[in-house]
Amino acid sequence: MMGYWTGKIFCLILLIGHFLFAQQGSIHGKVVNENREPLIGANVYLQGTVLGSATDENGEFYIEDVPQGEFVLNVSMIGYKPFSRRVIVKEASIEVGVIELSPTALAGEPVVVTAGKYEQKIQDVPVSLSTVNAEEITYRNNITLNQALQYVPGVNMNSSQVNIRGSSGYSRGVGSRVLLLMDGIPFLTGDTREINFDIIPIYMIERVEVLKGAGSALYGSSALGGVINVITRKINDTPFYYAKLYGGVYSEPSFESWRWSDRRRYLNGQTFSYSRKWGNIGVMVGGARDEDDSYRQNSWRRRWRGSGKLQWDISPFQQLTLSGSYMFQKRGNFLYWKDVNHPLVPASGQEDDWVQSRRFYLTAHYRYVFTPHQFLTVRGIWFHNRFEDNVAEGGGNVSTSRNFDGEVQYNVQIGSWFWTGGIEATLNSANSNIFGDHQGKNGAGYLQVEIPLNSHLRATLGGRFDYFDMDSVKSDHQLNPKLGLVWKPMNGTALRASMGWAFRAPSPGEVFITTSAEGFKLIPNYELKPERSRYLEIGVNRFFGKNVYLDIAGFYSRFEDLIEADFLPHGQGEIQFQNITRARIMGVETSLNGTFFRRSLQINLGHTYVDPRDLVKNDFLNFRPRHLFYGSLQWSKFFYQIGVDYRYIRRYDRIDEKLAIVVKDAQERVDAHVLDLRFATQFLLGRLPFRISLQINNVLRYNYVDLVGSLAPLRNFVITLESGG
Repeated sequence: MMGYWTGKIFCLILLIGHFLFAQQGSIHGKVVNENREPLIGANVYLQGTVLGSATDENGEFYIEDVPQGEFVLNVSMIGYKPFSRRVIVKEASIEVGVIELSPTALAGEPVVVTAGKYEQKIQDVPVSLSTVNAEEITYRNNITLNQALQYVPGVNMNSSQVNIRGSSGYSRGVGSRVLLLMDGIPFLTGDTREINFDIIPIYMIERVEVLKGAGSALYGSSALGGVINVITRKINDTPFYYAKLYGGVYSEPSFESWRWSDRRRYLNGQTFSYSRKWGNIGVMVGGARDEDDSYRQNSWRRRWRGSGKLQWDISPFQQLTLSGSYMFQKRGNFLYWKDVNHPLVPASGQEDDWVQSRRFYLTAHYRYVFTPHQFLTVRGIWFHNRFEDNVAEGGGNVSTSRNFDGEVQYNVQIGSWFWTGGIEATLNSANSNIFGDHQGKNGAGYLQVEIPLNSHLRATLGGRFDYFDMDSVKSDHQLNPKLGLVWKPMNGTALRASMGWAFRAPSPGEVFITTSAEGFKLIPNYELKPERSRYLEIGVNRFFGKNVYLDIAGFYSRFEDLIEADFLPHGQGEIQFQNITRARIMGVETSLNGTFFRRSLQINLGHTYVDPRDLVKNDFLNFRPRHLFYGSLQWSKFFYQIGVDYRYIRRYDRIDEKLAIVVKDAQERVDAHVLDLRFATQFLLGRLPFRISLQINNVLRYNYVDLVGSLAPLRNFVITLESGG
């Protein structure tokens, strides 16, 4: 009965809010660049409301159902400085005329949300943050999110695991020191607490924000090494569709002795999505299918995804968004090679291994804007994950897990101080023959305040308290404070500093795992403790005119009780997750972005040097490359586009030498030099816009390992046909 009346009261509140803020008028305008050319896809929104739009193919925008009053109209677009103007709505419709945006060399988003859990200009945040936008994902034909992260400075993919500035080594399929968010909601599995990139509908992404360095003071566990926040596209007033077909082929191996198949190996896929609004209700649906024969034996993959999003603009000041996605995937399981002379063939016994998974999630996001500087956010997720395989000796592995996360956040400006506070609760469970049947829970509260000390200096103080508990493992708690400073001595220059504490609680998979496969035997460790760290970063960024943006950051982290999978001294191939070491990681990262010839030429360069030290063994940490260099060049003219990407990844200085017990030639590794090319052109077929592109990945046919006993992808050619508008 109580739940019945609670639901009735909630609906009544929403209806009252809807009528109190009755729709009054609309705002129309046009956004252009410095050459008076229309800008397509610029974000336009009214500060202090949930109302917004995007510019169409003519650069025009319409914001409907605007109540009478005074507002701030904000306009932002990648590569341009944000624009703001006060508007007064008194009539049914007002014209704001032509808005001209000034270019900037910053390749990423001018406004970000991950650093402080609310909208901030990127020069106002005290930490390093990079972005990947939908345009970059599209022209590189990224199929999964991990591919889109390959050119973010400081980020290295250790197979499927994310390593940001040396924070992570490699533990196959268990745990993550980087927290993945979907629209600010934690997105990790309930059993292994790992990132599953393949379920994320990449066609729904607006941008990805990558916070480098510990984020536990706002986000808690698993943000020990950084945060990746996937921001999905909003549903605008005008209908939008997107469709893509792609097909590709792998080159033959470099050496005849490496050939294992008599036929060509292909990949292909199809994607579609459609969104539109009916009044104050917006709907987005999409689906994708991907098929990959793979360049390696028994590394094939078949994947299907479907997703949807429902956006209800309850009033100009309230918005409720529901979204979900379902994925089914079956793939071969290539764990490691036979030997260095047969790198594309799995070790004996792996030839018929497979893994099948079903994953789906539902998210809810509610926002109520009381004033331009006071708003409430409620968000939650339910993530279901099930996988099964035939890998384990004596029978297959099966695991079903569920993860629920709910959060209430409140932001308010009191005087010149801007406060962010909230509470969060997490429940997860697993039923598995690998991990057993277990439950975990976590409760947390956080508070942060941003204080302008004067016109040039801004301070951020905050912290988060976490309590976590897992079956048959003692409970624990952690307080993570932080301090951040941003000083702007002159226009276009910002110096920043941040410091704080961070932690990661062990996952159920690391504590309870019991399985064996291909010569490895994993055993549980009920005494596993959380990992903890302290960090410091100092950085500076500067705009040089409209064309060049430079960012330099130095970072230092000290880790205690790092969790690593280690071979036990007794027996052959027995592995256990242990708190094995104290560690120190320090380094320097430099990023340079430039746009030239009226934005026809874009250049992005990034170099990261990392010194990752095991303080117990006085040696390098496992699986951390000391040098990363990423460079990209893109030339756009008329309807044509040419792109070049280059990646240099220094070979691992140290791996776990005990892997050689099972993996033949485990010590074989070299520096990586990867060159990718892209050619694209756009055209109209009737009134429909199309884009056709050719990607040549690993042009140089460079052979290197991306982990141990795993040869990285061979050269491949991919043709893509897209249409959207």
